[in-house]
Amino acid sequence: MRKLFSGILLFSVMFVLFGCNSEETLKPYKTTRFALGTVIEITVLDDSESHANAAINAAMAEINRIGALFYEGNPESPLYQFSQPTCDRVVMPAEVLNLIQRGLRISELTGGGFDMTVGALLKLWDFKSENPTLPTEEQIKAVLPFVGYHKLSIDLDRKLLIASSPLTMLTTGGIAKGYAVDRAIEILAQRRVKGALVNAGGDLRVLPRTDRKKWRVGIQDPRNRNDLLMVIELDSGAVVTSGDYQKYFMVNGKRYHHILNPKTGYPADSCQSVTVVAPSAEMADALATGMFVAGPQKGLDILTNFPSIAGLIIRSDGKIIRSANWDNLVKQSEVKK
Repeated sequence: MRKLFSGILLFSVMFVLFGCNSEETLKPYKTTRFALGTVIEITVLDDSESHANAAINAAMAEINRIGALFYEGNPESPLYQFSQPTCDRVVMPAEVLNLIQRGLRISELTGGGFDMTVGALLKLWDFKSENPTLPTEEQIKAVLPFVGYHKLSIDLDRKLLIASSPLTMLTTGGIAKGYAVDRAIEILAQRRVKGALVNAGGDLRVLPRTDRKKWRVGIQDPRNRNDLLMVIELDSGAVVTSGDYQKYFMVNGKRYHHILNPKTGYPADSCQSVTVVAPSAEMADALATGMFVAGPQKGLDILTNFPSIAGLIIRSDGKIIRSANWDNLVKQSEVKK
């Protein structure tokens, strides 16, 4: 039997560590809920429980709103209509078009490593199934002609999203989750909480603490789910990890995971994980996927376009490589290896 392995309920991408080196003066209020197809963890620091809980509820309401808007399986979402096999253009809300436009820009900068048109491939691989089946080479070849970010275009004047074929299927999961985290952080900032952290299945962003302490975030070892690879400290910004251990199944000892190469139709196989530290979760989310697909060296080369963003890659052989600016931008308080 081929069983899908998922790290969703094990909080296996990031670990948030409290009470590091000094007395905690602000009380953390935490909630764990399910949205965006994953576990959402929100931690708010405040001196008022009622104020903290109201802020958390407002942030979760925004996450749920974005989840409904961008979920292709929601009949009320414009992306649901776009995903129908007879549809090649749909009028979209400005919020959706703007996110897709930003995603297409990341597609260009990653050489197509990040690609929102892999929807048909993901449907074929069916990683959501409890017992996924390995697709045949013929099935993959039949889908590939409809995959490729160049097959999407946007008509801003008419607010249209257009595909070159109605069989091109869009998925925004590789960027919308990060966007939802960013919006949740913005809501918490508007509520004037005294510090906050939002983690959506490994898409994590923090709001600075008023006590000026740092958030400590542990990055998981991709081959030992209960171990940390390292701990980094953040004042603000986002950390996102894409890994081959988050959702996968095994066939004859080979791991087939959900991060697909849009050019081959098969899982990208040159990395175990990619971690990106960036100002926004949206950017880190899309770049982590694009870098994973591009491979270790090309992945790091992508970051030359982003001087304020750092990356760390675990190659398929377990070797760790970092972007040239990692040590300048990221403070590591503990390193395993």
